[in-house]
Parts: sequence; C-alpha cells; structure tokens
Amino acid sequence: MKYWYAKTKNGNEFSETGSKKWDEIQDEIIELALNIDGQRITLPPNMEKYVQAKTASADLNGNNVQIESRYISFKIGNSIIRVRVNETNGNVSIEVD
Repeated sequence: MKYWYAKTKNGNEFSETGSKKWDEIQDEIIELALNIDGQRITLPPNMEKYVQAKTASADLNGNNVQIESRYISFKIGNSIIRVRVNETNGNVSIEVD
C-alpha cells in the first residue's frame, strides 16, 4: 500500500488513508513521509512548507485512471526538494527546483 502520512504541530498523526483531507492539515504539518509498500521515506522535520501530490493519466472519457508517480516535497530557502516514487517500478528520484 502506498500513502503519505504526517505529524502536525499538536502531535496528531494523519495519513492519506484517514478521514482528514490534505487541505485541512497542510498548514499544521511538521513532519511528512511516504509509505511505499512498507518502505518509509521521511523528509526532514520542521521545514517551511510541505507538499504531497500524485501524477496520473486517464482515458479521455475519464475512465481508466492510473497513478504514475507520487511525491512529497519541502521548501528550503528558494528551493523545492521533491522525493518522487515511480508507481510502476518503485524507483525513487530526488528533484530540485
């Protein structure tokens, strides 16, 4: 199973599989990680801003949606550091913008 999970300023933990939506907690996150089939990828704590997202493709009629990759990222200075995991082969890449 693949999902993000986060810890907020008040010590609560949330995940993609839980009842809270990302938009509800994103401004309170102090730690962010990905679980990729039991492998844990953790970002440094207390960064300026955390983001999680997925890339996907779909048929033009909106059917057959397939997630291609998912990533977690953080901002440090003027740079965004992104850890991306390919859904097909599990490869991990680090991207800097």
